[in-house]
Amino acid sequence: MNTSEKPTSVLPAGTPAPDFTLPAGPDKKVSLSDFRGQPVVLVFYPADWSPVCGDQVALYNEILPEFQNFNAQILGISVDSLWSHKAFSEQKHLQFPLLADFEPKGQIARQYGAYRQNDGITERALFVIDEQGTIRWSYVSHPAINPGADGILAALAEVSGQQAAEGQLIVPANEHDYTQGPATAPVTLVEYGDYECPDCGDAYPVVKEVQKRLGDKVRFVYRNFPLTHQHPHAQHAAEVAEAAGDQGKFWEMHDLLYEQQHNLEDEQLLQYADQLGLDREKIRQALENHTYTARIQEEVSSGSRSGVNGTPTFFINGQRHDQAYDVDTLLAALNKAIDVKNAR
Repeated sequence: MNTSEKPTSVLPAGTPAPDFTLPAGPDKKVSLSDFRGQPVVLVFYPADWSPVCGDQVALYNEILPEFQNFNAQILGISVDSLWSHKAFSEQKHLQFPLLADFEPKGQIARQYGAYRQNDGITERALFVIDEQGTIRWSYVSHPAINPGADGILAALAEVSGQQAAEGQLIVPANEHDYTQGPATAPVTLVEYGDYECPDCGDAYPVVKEVQKRLGDKVRFVYRNFPLTHQHPHAQHAAEVAEAAGDQGKFWEMHDLLYEQQHNLEDEQLLQYADQLGLDREKIRQALENHTYTARIQEEVSSGSRSGVNGTPTFFINGQRHDQAYDVDTLLAALNKAIDVKNAR
């Protein structure tokens, strides 16, 4: 793919969305007009099986309840064939349709200004269409960059009359969270993390170090955001941490999971329960019965509403930290927040 090709000019907000009918399966077709009366999210993406496309659609699948909260229908569109879509969808366990803009190739993408002529693929383009069929928001991302979901959710919030808070933590730290440090600390650091995520593994000792340096000046909150379609053991690891928490050892399990990040098979998780002196059978039953699935989904939902697209994502006193998270950078941001708090 020629990533240097100049992006096309996609249809802007305020434009009536062109209707279309595309195949969603061997015997099924989907029209945009089928969804008149509800918001629609069109996700044009370059190609099935590319890593960035896989991560993008997996994220949208993960936070599908957030789209459903707005009664929005999401439709994926690329120039891949039906059979490619079928295999890709099954492999990613997608719960929304992928439409084949295959023949004539890219016809619908062209109508939306989202076709890369030189490459013969669609742009990585997003559209939010309102109940009346008008485009309310459109965006083109660089082909190599996952645009995430925060722009979509903000546009859906606007369509529904809600006000989206850019970069704000929607659900503040509360009594349902596991925390370290005093509630009266001048700065609260919230992390949305995934126990199997390599970047979260890198961030783990960084958080430990800033806690050591700041002491009682920082309160740390950890929330689960397992990217299950990328990390197959992340969900069960999160459930085991929650189960350990109910036995009074959340943080001990939290630390052990990150220290053993490459060893997260179910049997190994149960061995960690033994190692910490926990009731192994209770934890096994919790995994089997998905006891903590709803709680974890609540945390995922709160993250996606706050613009979390990947892990780790940090919030400092309710504001998303969009800079690096090495010790020096994170510590500087935390100290700045402390200074602001103390100046009030």
